[in-house]
Formats: sequence, C-alpha cells, structure tokens
Amino acid sequence: MEAAKRPSRTYGILRAVSGVLAVGLVLLALGNIGVQFYANARDLPGPGTLSVVAHVVAALLGIAGQIVSDRYGDWKAPVSSLAVLAVSGATLWTFWWA
Repeated sequence: MEAAKRPSRTYGILRAVSGVLAVGLVLLALGNIGVQFYANARDLPGPGTLSVVAHVVAALLGIAGQIVSDRYGDWKAPVSSLAVLAVSGATLWTFWWA
C-alpha cells in the first residue's frame, strides 16, 4: 500500500473552511442534543428525534470528511472538503432554513 502524501498547500483555504464547518456541525449536534434533553425534562416539544439523529450523522460525516481532507494531498483532499461543504449546506438548508 502506498503511503499517504502530505497535504499540499494548494487547497488550504478550502480545507480550512471545511474544517470550520465540520466543527460547526459538531456544535449544532451537541446543541440539539442539549435542547432535546432540556425539552424532555420539562415536557416541552424539542427538536425531535429526526433532527437530533440527522445532526449527529451530519457531524460524523463532516468530521470523517475533514479527517480525509487533512490527511491526504491528492484528489481526495478537495473532494472530501467539498463533501463536508455539501453535508453542511444540506443540513442547514433542511433543518434551519426550510
């Protein structure tokens, strides 16, 4: 198996933006979990199971994509960064703007 190349600086800005979005997805997932626990404890309607699970899955996908983007220097880096952007956009569009 070929050793992974060190990431190039070519896609540095794209990788940085996707990293910020990946961390944002994790924070949104943690926030959704916290609000759901709060709502359950006080008999209030919370974000719901679908929203919480979708945010956790999106956070996991974002972190996985960012790990790939940070570790590889070939075509996998920009593709995985764009995947993080797509997952972030889909999550925000579906659960926050629609």
